[in-house]
Amino acid sequence: MTAVSALRSSLHVQCGLAILCLAMLAPVGCSSEPKKDPDRRELADDKQYELDQQFVREPFTDQMRLGVIRQRSLGEEHFLPGSSSLSPLGRRDLTILAEALRDDGGSIAVRRGQADDALYDARIGEVRRRLEATGIARARIVLNQAPAGGTGVATSAAFLIREKINSVPLPQGQPQELNPRDVNGSSNGGMP
Repeated sequence: MTAVSALRSSLHVQCGLAILCLAMLAPVGCSSEPKKDPDRRELADDKQYELDQQFVREPFTDQMRLGVIRQRSLGEEHFLPGSSSLSPLGRRDLTILAEALRDDGGSIAVRRGQADDALYDARIGEVRRRLEATGIARARIVLNQAPAGGTGVATSAAFLIREKINSVPLPQGQPQELNPRDVNGSSNGGMP
């Protein structure tokens, strides 16, 4: 019976050691890398910088495009000096206007500036050719010398609007120290 009890004791010790080893290894788990979240991607620094720059420029680009569309105007700065050829600015703005006019047509003011009749006519022809090349029918394009942005508001109406704006007082709040300092002279960043 002693051999049986010694065997049992040995088995108990071995089972105890096996359980102890498993208990110690359980929290460690596998040594492989955890799976990355499929919605997150690691980007190289140069690619991230490029995307950051695009996010910064995008709102300003949208504002510029909306301004060109609202103004619907080309001036001397849109042409090379003394020429009917469009400058880079003129090509960019006319491309934006062509996109805006493609569906509904409309008018573009081509300001004369210092151009004589022959140069002005050549500039009108160049603008018309470029618009027609984008697929806009000639009948849907009006080129004129109207002021930039349309007819605008009569001066007397503008004065009335300005007077009404000026008659409303601005709200007066209590002055507030933006970066108060404590008694030791250090700033608390505006936090109480």
